[in-house]
Amino acid sequence: MPAKKQITKEMILSASLELLRKGGIEAVNIKALARELNCSTQPVYLSFPGMNELRSELTAKAVEFFTREIDGPDSSGSDLFGMSYIHFAMTEKELFRYLFMRPNALSEIKEALAPMMERSISGLMAEYKISHAEADHLHDQLWMHAHGIASMIATDFCVWDPRKIEGMLKECRICFTKKYEA
Repeated sequence: MPAKKQITKEMILSASLELLRKGGIEAVNIKALARELNCSTQPVYLSFPGMNELRSELTAKAVEFFTREIDGPDSSGSDLFGMSYIHFAMTEKELFRYLFMRPNALSEIKEALAPMMERSISGLMAEYKISHAEADHLHDQLWMHAHGIASMIATDFCVWDPRKIEGMLKECRICFTKKYEA
């Protein structure tokens, strides 16, 4: 008789992430995980005291996936106001919605995103010779513009040509940074 496959916490989290990517957070439940892992529900219950604990660790894994994707070799820069962010919304709609479009999501993931945000703010400080507070404000303005576009795409509100989006982002940046130019 073959030995039973040991289901690990990491396997459960990986399966949870795949379910989330395919069907949103509603698709992540104990029975679906058991089906995905081809096991009983017991390993899931033994690894996580409840769904809140699983979702908490899943959120961390989702942020990790997001930062790897946006910082990846095919990305156009690791910031929250550029094409990489919007491309993520296009290609990972469910994950984007989970990370950036649910109530109080930012407060939950802000600490994990802090290094990426600080790199962007530092880059803006250097580029425009502005203070941290000014760069933080500029970052938020640029991010909100990009987030609006990304949200429209992630919710299938519209489909936009990437060239049009790049032009809009560039135009927005020019408008917001005009006051910092000498």
